[in-house]
This record gives sequence, structure tokens and C-alpha cells, in this order.
Amino acid sequence: MNHPFNCIAQDISGAEGPCVDLENRIFMVEPNRERILEIQPDGVKREHANTGGIPAGLQCDQENNLWCADMKLGIFRIASDGKFFHEVASYDGKPIRGCNDCYFDSQGNLYFTAPAGSNKDTPVGQLFCRLQDGKVVELDRGFYFCNGLAVNADDSRLAVAETFTKLVWLYDIVEPGKIINRRKLCELTGENCLGPDGMDFDIEGNLLVTNCYGGSIDVFTLDGKLVEKVKTPFAKVTNVHFLGPNSRMLLVTECSAHGLWKTTWHTTGQLQYCNLPAQAGRKK
Repeated sequence: MNHPFNCIAQDISGAEGPCVDLENRIFMVEPNRERILEIQPDGVKREHANTGGIPAGLQCDQENNLWCADMKLGIFRIASDGKFFHEVASYDGKPIRGCNDCYFDSQGNLYFTAPAGSNKDTPVGQLFCRLQDGKVVELDRGFYFCNGLAVNADDSRLAVAETFTKLVWLYDIVEPGKIINRRKLCELTGENCLGPDGMDFDIEGNLLVTNCYGGSIDVFTLDGKLVEKVKTPFAKVTNVHFLGPNSRMLLVTECSAHGLWKTTWHTTGQLQYCNLPAQAGRKK
């Protein structure tokens, strides 16, 4: 299927972390300038917050707060009045490694990666979950830069990108904050040294994986079958996020022209935690 891409905004240094709030406003991070931006419908960029850190990933909760994974600061929440609340800064009495991306399940438990210090030679990346009650649980460790992640609609599977091995790992979620059965979901192709970055599910349960520096969005079923490979007009694609509930508009960030783009997908996106009824978000 043909997917034409249209640029929304450019000159966003390190463009990453697209997110849509309950009012359908578009936010994203500009890590190289320490900023969270709101992108206006006409493409104008407005600074929503300056973290003083390296913001890398965003999510929205059911109260319309933005949650940010920051490579310096850990996990923090930004209320609608602009106030900052640090939610995760340490684990087991030690400062937590820089946080790269985060993803809510349907109950408000926040899964996040902490890859700081890891690379193609140093597997020290960690995977965590901040439970809805505020407790933080370490789920796994030993990653060669764990990056994007996503939980499927029924909270049964967790997918985690490992950029320097080109692998996406899949886990079974037994209960919030407890995972088992790590196995390889897929391995991305390409001559570049990097692999998967940001990810999201569509309404059909397929996983959209950005192939960082590979210039494509690779789409997989949860049994590892590649069902589509969409070439992008930029090589350094970093993340994807659907515009909102019932929308087929897919937002895409990239670090070639450092911009935010949009394309029309053939399905809508998986409903995000913020768009679920409050009682559904607290079903367990």
C-alpha cells in the first residue's frame, strides 16, 4: 500500500517521542534542546516545558498529564498547570540509568526502558515497570541499548526494542510488573549498525517498528511474521504514534531533517491508556 508522507514541522533537534493528549494536541520531545514541544495545527512549535535534562519519550495519562522518560532525570510527570513531579529517580537505593521510552498498559502501569551506559559492546540496559501504586519493579537487564517498547491491547504481551542487536524481544505479561518467556519476535534487516527504535500497535494487533537509520517502518504480527515494510523519505526514522482514537493518521519522527511527519495508515491505532474509560484503566 502506498503511504505518502507529509512534513508537519522541522528543525526539532533529535526529534522523538510523539504523543497526543486528550484534547488531541500533539506533543513531542526535542532532546538536544532539553524541551518538550507542542506542535500547533499549522506546524508552529511552542515550548511546553524545558526539563533541563534529555527528554526522550512521552505518554499521556487519563488526567491529561504528560509522562516523560528522560535520559538524565528518570521518569517525571507534567501536570496540566505545568508543574513537574518526579515519579522515578532511583531504584534499589541507586540513581536509575537514563530512561529512554515509556508505555502505559490499559491499567496505568508504566513500562519503561533505561539504557544509559549500554551500547554495542556493553549490555547494561534495564527494563522496568512503575506500577500504578508507585512501586518500581525491575523486569529484565543486560540489554545492548533497550529502546522503544509497547504493550498490546489486552496487556498480555510486552515488546522491547534492542537497538544494537537489531532485535525486538517479546515477553508474556503474567500480571502488572511480572513478565516471563523472553523470546525473539523479529530481527530487522539493513546494512546500518542500528536497528529498532520506537514502536506502537495498530488496532489489528500488528506491531509497527521504526528501523532506526534503516529508512523504514517494519510491521510484524506477534508471531514474528513481517507483513509490511514501508519505506520512509528519510533514513533516520525514530518513532511512531497514532494521532488519536479512531484515527488512521500516523505521526512519525525522524532525525534526518529532524522533523515530525504524518501519513495515512490503513488501520487505526491501538487505543492508548489515556483514551480508555477510567474504570477500564483500573480493571485489576
